[in-house]
Amino acid sequence: MHQSVQNAFIPFSEPLEGRVRFMYLDVKSLVSTGVGNLLDADDASHFGTNPHPLPDIFTLPWFDKTTHATASHTEIEAEYQTVKFSGTAFATLTQKEAITRLRITDSTIDELISSKLDSFETSLRTRAPFANLDEWPADGQLGLLSMAWALGPLFKFPLFQAAAATEEWLTMARECKMTEAGNPGVIPRNVRNGLLFTLAGWMAAPPPGDFTQLVFDPSQKLDANMRSGNFPIPVNLTIGLQTALEALDFSPNGLDGVFGPGTRSALVSFQSASGLTQTPTAQNIDDVPQETVDAMVTQLDNLGISSFP
Repeated sequence: MHQSVQNAFIPFSEPLEGRVRFMYLDVKSLVSTGVGNLLDADDASHFGTNPHPLPDIFTLPWFDKTTHATASHTEIEAEYQTVKFSGTAFATLTQKEAITRLRITDSTIDELISSKLDSFETSLRTRAPFANLDEWPADGQLGLLSMAWALGPLFKFPLFQAAAATEEWLTMARECKMTEAGNPGVIPRNVRNGLLFTLAGWMAAPPPGDFTQLVFDPSQKLDANMRSGNFPIPVNLTIGLQTALEALDFSPNGLDGVFGPGTRSALVSFQSASGLTQTPTAQNIDDVPQETVDAMVTQLDNLGISSFP
């Protein structure tokens, strides 16, 4: 992977996963730690089918939070079992922490992330759709690694994979979406991944830019990135639609990539002011008529604001 991607992965991932120094039960009832690092061999779709920890759990230097004594194999196993059957998947982080006594250090978490990231990259490279991963724009690499972090490197998204094989970035941006039902925490990752693949498409378009450098700045919040002017407004995405509406003085009440009431209201106001067919029942970016998008692009251009594609 490009060095810029390796440097950015932790600051990109932490706002999405948090940084946790103890074992916790995630929303799929799988035991994890660190920055979304899985420790559980169980089947996420059939809880309790294989309630055993992954071998990795025993390689981590766990220690007692009170005595700081190094945890034994038996103590680590016991902590896993406590967390696994705690029923705390949807509890607060404070509640999850309260039932644990073992900890790892931040440096251990960093090492764990680095090791997993290298492992995932190696696995992804062996898959035909991602054979040219080393040549991808940095934003595309980060988007793919983000998907692998959430799904595992062997994820199966046929339409996404077909598009990846021919580097059809905008199709990848559309088809990278992970299921959000029952897991609202994945929504911010979906928004960012779609943006990353779109930015990869922008960087790959003639004349191509410097593939090795990220356009997206993970040190800034999503809305700050969208308002930075460092890249054209991506009108193929909800987050881009929101940014365009805001730039045209039709506030969507924030830039979060979620097609909610604020976005819908701003969209209808823009359509009304522009003499366009109004779509008050629009639920997502696909429900926005092309004539509306074209009108936005024209008005943005008149203001000297670029858009893509």
